[in-house]
Amino acid sequence: MLNSFTPPSTSIVDRLRHRAEHLGSQVAFTFLVDGEDEEIKLTYEQLDKRCQAIAAELQARGMEGERALLLFPPGLDFIAAFFGCLYAGVVAVPAYPPRRNRNMVRIQAIAEDAQAKVALTISEVYDRMVPMFEETPKLKTIEWISTDKVEDKLAAQWNQPGITAETLAFLQYTSGSTGTPKGVMLNHGNMMHNSALISYAFEHTRSVRACFWLPMYHDMGLIGGVLQPMQIGQPNVLMSPMAFLQQPYRWLRAISKYQCNISGGPNFAYELCVQKITPEQREKLDLSSWELAFNGAEPVKPETLDRFAKTFEPCGFRREAFYPCYGMAEATLIISGGMKKSPPVIQAVDGYALDQHQVMDADPDDDGARLIVGCGNTLPDQRILIVDPDTFAKRQADEVGEVWVQGPSIAKGYWRNEEATEAIFNAYTSDTNEGPFLRTGDLGFMQTNGELFITGRLKDMIIVRGVNRYPQDIEQTVTQCHDLLEGMTAAAVMAEVADKERLIVVAEAPRAKRKDLTDIIAAIRREVAIEHEVSVDGVALIRRGSIPKTSSGKIQRHACREHFLTHTLPVLERWVAWDEVQVSEEIQRVKLRRAQLEAARADAEGLAVSDPLVRQRTMQMVIDKIREIAKDRGRQIEPETDILELDLDSLERMEIIASIEDHYGARFPDDVLPSMRTVAQVADCIEIYLATDDMHPAPPSEIPQEMFGFSALPEYRQVRQISEQLGDLGLPNPYFQVLDSPTSATAIVDGKEVINFAGYNYLGLAEHPEVKKAAIQAIETLGVSTSGSRLISGERALHRDLESELARFIGVPSSMLMSGGHAANETTIGHLLRTGDLILHDSMAHSSIITGANLSGARRRPYPHNDWRELDEILHDIRKDYRRVLIVAEGIYGMEGDVCPLPQLIEIRNRHKTWLMVNEAHSLGTLGKTGRGVCEHFGTDPNQVDIWIGTLSKAFGSSGGFVAGSHELVDYLKHTASGFVYSAGLSPPATAAALASLRELEQNPGWVTKLQQNADLVRDLAKKAGLNIGGSDKSPIVPVIVGDSMMTMILAQKLLADGVNARPLTYPAVEESAARLRLFVNAHHTKDQIRQTINKLAALWSKLQRENHASAG
Repeated sequence: MLNSFTPPSTSIVDRLRHRAEHLGSQVAFTFLVDGEDEEIKLTYEQLDKRCQAIAAELQARGMEGERALLLFPPGLDFIAAFFGCLYAGVVAVPAYPPRRNRNMVRIQAIAEDAQAKVALTISEVYDRMVPMFEETPKLKTIEWISTDKVEDKLAAQWNQPGITAETLAFLQYTSGSTGTPKGVMLNHGNMMHNSALISYAFEHTRSVRACFWLPMYHDMGLIGGVLQPMQIGQPNVLMSPMAFLQQPYRWLRAISKYQCNISGGPNFAYELCVQKITPEQREKLDLSSWELAFNGAEPVKPETLDRFAKTFEPCGFRREAFYPCYGMAEATLIISGGMKKSPPVIQAVDGYALDQHQVMDADPDDDGARLIVGCGNTLPDQRILIVDPDTFAKRQADEVGEVWVQGPSIAKGYWRNEEATEAIFNAYTSDTNEGPFLRTGDLGFMQTNGELFITGRLKDMIIVRGVNRYPQDIEQTVTQCHDLLEGMTAAAVMAEVADKERLIVVAEAPRAKRKDLTDIIAAIRREVAIEHEVSVDGVALIRRGSIPKTSSGKIQRHACREHFLTHTLPVLERWVAWDEVQVSEEIQRVKLRRAQLEAARADAEGLAVSDPLVRQRTMQMVIDKIREIAKDRGRQIEPETDILELDLDSLERMEIIASIEDHYGARFPDDVLPSMRTVAQVADCIEIYLATDDMHPAPPSEIPQEMFGFSALPEYRQVRQISEQLGDLGLPNPYFQVLDSPTSATAIVDGKEVINFAGYNYLGLAEHPEVKKAAIQAIETLGVSTSGSRLISGERALHRDLESELARFIGVPSSMLMSGGHAANETTIGHLLRTGDLILHDSMAHSSIITGANLSGARRRPYPHNDWRELDEILHDIRKDYRRVLIVAEGIYGMEGDVCPLPQLIEIRNRHKTWLMVNEAHSLGTLGKTGRGVCEHFGTDPNQVDIWIGTLSKAFGSSGGFVAGSHELVDYLKHTASGFVYSAGLSPPATAAALASLRELEQNPGWVTKLQQNADLVRDLAKKAGLNIGGSDKSPIVPVIVGDSMMTMILAQKLLADGVNARPLTYPAVEESAARLRLFVNAHHTKDQIRQTINKLAALWSKLQRENHASAG
């Protein structure tokens, strides 16, 4: 034993208390909330106090010696809770907070195995977990503590327990690439010793600064990122794994910004940086401070080292900074490592000899030569043997065998699993009876100089006709056999099919033509046969990024085997040598109906049109990407599938979005979302933010006409197709209908008076005598136009009067007029939010909300219609990833005619510290006893909503829009929002008309009651007539869903001919199956008019259905 490696204290608690005493005000940890600039810091003194407080809470509950689950998102709360357990003598059991019931089952299994008596988390996580307890009832029996509610003053009640080096500190539940989860028992001595080994191997000094993104609940992130900084008494910069995976640039940016000396991760992290970080981003990096870039947890690829070094050398990165190392949870963390500032050791060996468990040097250019990277030497106090895995006899230098390890860092075994502990932790050599050793399950060899090389995984060995083949070697051949496979990942496995052991290759591949994919398969078969003298019996080419891996990045070959045999891989192309009934992916594509534009863009004022062919390809691509990540969970996915019901956690959802970005070669603005709810919502975001397949640059001679000629635009062709179909049926175009009168309960169309359900003039104020009189008087006094911006010359007293009375009517301090409701949404959202912010809107939000979100540069994410629970879960998962968050809802949704769940939205707004904006376009003047909108309807305080948006063109019978809220909000927007500053003030007649309407409404609240009664009558009669009115409730909007665009058009025209005006809403404004008429009810409709309308509508619809059925027959 090396006395120099004996720590000055025997426990983690002693070491941390020592740091707090001598380095109290020094920052211990800096957590980057957004992965970039938003910091949360924790000093040693603060950490020590938090640990004492949490420990005191645990001690008060009698938990010393018990196990405690730790369920925290990445952040400083986890660190305080982990050390707090140690302060209390409680055994910590880190795990990741569950997302869905599937993860809860795993958490329950860990809790049961660990015999956990208490669980530590934060309030937000606990609130999300409570509803899931029904599926995992045993978790109810555990005591739950929200550490964010534990007060610091409890620290005074803490009593330091008697802790020695042998005291059990925590259980590391690990799932290796081939094993089931087991709890590794690590005591304080293990942790202190391994931390000292890391200090030795990395040559730590007091000036070192590290940066970590690795998960804190796994060995590399916990020991390296949390324990190690405390060991050496120097600060550590942390970010969440999602922050890195969303944008790998953040990792290197943090190293550059904080001038970190040490950082690293698995091999894939370096590969991801090469692939994702742009030249423009690289120009901003200074990596000259990066002295040690560790690479471990999965095979280290020499080509990755080459690519990374070449790519980032201009940024100051030095190749000798690479530090390949080897370790595992059963050994606490590190087992072997090299010398700092020495370049990686790369050896060329003869591949055939390696298959025979022999190591023979080879020229790198020789046929069959394989390059492998060394993982350093045995570290002090540790001993590594290479042992025959069958006979347990020691191997000589340059002979392949299983890696066995011995030393103070080796864990005591697996918790409550004596059989596995005996087999794995108490191995003895058969020839020399040396032991006990840890059997790592990894194959490797050591050179005479002690350099360790890992060559494979014992359980993954491929045996063909008695000859051993390393899967890594076959996989390397696969990824190098074709240009399109560069940078991809492959898995080589054995599977018994048709009574024969067969070699199967599963390889990631890029999007390519069918012929290219066929060529790739041929190349794989050919090169593997030549290089390894074995035949490949089956190949599956799958979408890039979809090969099954563990959370630490290791390939799960057993999962690849299982998914291949069960046809649950996201296959691009598949070939097998045996007879097999193959279900073509083309058949599945035919079964997938094209998805339509989001209902969020479907209000009649703001239709958007999408080319159906492009849309279909986009939808299919999204489905493919989801299947890549969801694996077997995505087998039955359809465009309408609820993605969250696939049990995807936030990391998997984020991988889906990252994969989509990679597909398009572009990214969504700012942070990438961990999830989206439906395929249609994802496709909509793609259409908004990213280019379609058809929009990649092409040589001028190849640019199709639809890219520059309006007559050939696919969108325009779609519009013309509808008109032509109507013309073929002898029906006029229903759009741009000319009316010869106001649109109230009746209207004049083509000289004929009809019952009118096609206008927003809900209260009939557009033709009210006092309203018209006010408009005329304003024209005579002030003219038709303000002729200028209100900041310059467009301000009128009428504006201030209306703004004051609007604010009073709504119940907020202030308001401001805008040129329209659409402009109010666009301007407000586009101005208040920017890159780094998040906008969460209802999936049926108006198109102006979506447009405003796009203009802002913020991340836009829809949540399922009126699903406040899902909104809450989204914010729980990702709120901390963003600066400002805006929730946008509508008082009444113009598509469905239903009301937003305002009380729940306010509660979510308050708890997650967001802004809440409500668009009252359809609800102000129609909801509530006196028409004051959704707040009056629910009896809530309007000041609990940050931003009110509305229009003056509906219930108020004028034109224009408004924003209402606090004095500060309105003052800021009036002085800075371009949509207000650079627009002419609202015209005097429109302003005067709206002001008169508002006053008339206040004097005649009975109009609102009459409107509501009329709307209820329409709904009641429609339901009795068997009409489908969707979710309409409590609003003057009643849809009648037909489910076929052409039938909807015909029904609207026939209804008009029969004296009722109701306008159609068809694809692409809604899905084909949701095509509908919308009835806009008026306070002045008579009961007779309503009955006539429903009777005529029901009769015509019934007749059309019969005729259509007869024609089809």
